[in-house]
Amino acid sequence: MTADTLVRDDLFTHIHKALRLGLFELTAQAGRTDWADPAEVAALGERWRPLLALLRAHTEHEDRHILRILDGVDPETTEPAGEQHRDLDDLLDDLADRFTAVLAAPDPSAGLDLYRDLARFVASYLPHLHGEETVVMARVWELCGDEEIALTRARFMADTTPDVMATTLEYMLPALDRPTRHALVARLAATAPPPVLQGLLQIGERVLDPAALADVRVVAVAAAPPVHG
Repeated sequence: MTADTLVRDDLFTHIHKALRLGLFELTAQAGRTDWADPAEVAALGERWRPLLALLRAHTEHEDRHILRILDGVDPETTEPAGEQHRDLDDLLDDLADRFTAVLAAPDPSAGLDLYRDLARFVASYLPHLHGEETVVMARVWELCGDEEIALTRARFMADTTPDVMATTLEYMLPALDRPTRHALVARLAATAPPPVLQGLLQIGERVLDPAALADVRVVAVAAAPPVHG
């Protein structure tokens, strides 16, 4: 880890931590699903669908906003990531079709094949995430100022639907290290409307252990602007 990851905005690592957690947990759940148990099959589908929407939204945000930040100064650095997106999108579309078919007609053999296809997708996805974090982001920090990075974040955040944002936070809150999680909560408490912060805390109640949730609540109260009567 370089000093840049501690003091400058990172457009990749935090959301990638969330995606890794989501994919790892989904893969483990797919591997232990009893395909003869309708409740377990339904639970797997309930976990898969919002994560699929998040994966697709994340790629779209990178293609439309994040990778574009280098277009005027170093487009060659982002070309491999864009090409990988197209290949990974094909794999993801195929995986989505397989999920639809197997969830509609559960079968142990088909379920095992689905689990293996999911694991294959994850194995293909991880090197892509690594390259964006270590190559593309390093080049962005080298060539772009903090204001430009902040504008890029604002653009893709404006394109994020409430459902996708909720799924993002469900995975990001438990995936982040404590200092980064606290910084995220403090920023929202200081700048976001109260309903946004309340929504985050409600998500935290579902996904954080009691100690982590208590810490987050303390941070939120300390960072919130004073209420004037």
